[in-house]
Amino acid sequence: MDSSTLEEGLVFDQSVSRKAIVNSDCEGQIGCPSLDREPSQEREDSLLKITNVTKRIAIYALAGGLIFPFTQVARGQQADPVQPPQSGAVAQNSSGGPSASDVANANNPIAPMNAIFFQNYYAPTVYGTPGPNNLLDLRTLTVSGRQIVRTTLPISSSGNTNDNQPSGLGDFNIFDAFKLTPPQSRNVLATGPLLVAPTATNSNLGQGKWQAGVAAIDVYSVSPGSLLIGIFNWQHSFAGEHSRPEAQSVVFQPIAALAIGGGYYFRSSGVWTFDIANDKALIPLGVGFGKVFKVHNVIVNAALEPQFTLYHNGTGQPSFQLYSGLYFLFPKKN
Repeated sequence: MDSSTLEEGLVFDQSVSRKAIVNSDCEGQIGCPSLDREPSQEREDSLLKITNVTKRIAIYALAGGLIFPFTQVARGQQADPVQPPQSGAVAQNSSGGPSASDVANANNPIAPMNAIFFQNYYAPTVYGTPGPNNLLDLRTLTVSGRQIVRTTLPISSSGNTNDNQPSGLGDFNIFDAFKLTPPQSRNVLATGPLLVAPTATNSNLGQGKWQAGVAAIDVYSVSPGSLLIGIFNWQHSFAGEHSRPEAQSVVFQPIAALAIGGGYYFRSSGVWTFDIANDKALIPLGVGFGKVFKVHNVIVNAALEPQFTLYHNGTGQPSFQLYSGLYFLFPKKN
């Protein structure tokens, strides 16, 4: 489908999980710090510093893993230029790397392949609150014929010691899509119902409501390996904690993945979120790149994309965030 996103679909959890940074007054809440916690403050600060260092190492390692192959490709082209493929052959590099079809499938949220996605959003600054925020979406994709089932479990963490910025699990969601157009069509449309379960481990990380809605995905093949994608989600609460307000949101995600050869591609996948119930909005613009490669029959997609906020309304929204993703796509057995 993947968060998405759906490469980035069902991403309202990103906005919801960042509610940890909205409340600056937690007096009377369960998550408020007690008076006897001061002796352990230094230990908590040390753990938070270790967590931040670990995040930065992971981001730098991903960036290095993406940049290093560029130098190898350049050296290889100087020593032995790659010849164009024979007429009628599938575009593929000289080392037997990913084809244009592999690159397209790696970025297609409704590709006919089972998949596991790790999608991380790191926001060093957030409007109206101190400290950074991080959101990791764990996603799975299961395909059976025209049916595509996608699940997402968000994990939020904060680098601030304030207890109104907790870390933990967000609301779990699942999407069941059905392809409405033939698989060989250049423009593929899929739609289906979605369900959100209130699994958040802290009231600030979820909405405390069961929600249902609908999602639609349109994938257009521009050229071999290049895709333009549009994802639309709408969801509304129908049950849950009576003390919590109703929830309603709309999410739109325009995605562009443009292949440039050798398994590399440029990408843009900012998620536009509109929290109708809380009168909040976020419209980011992302410009990044990615690399697709194969490990035996498994397609691996690694991406890095800075995203800049063009418009926001309300606190708790990132002014800038760094998206990093790692996807594993497994071919279907006949």
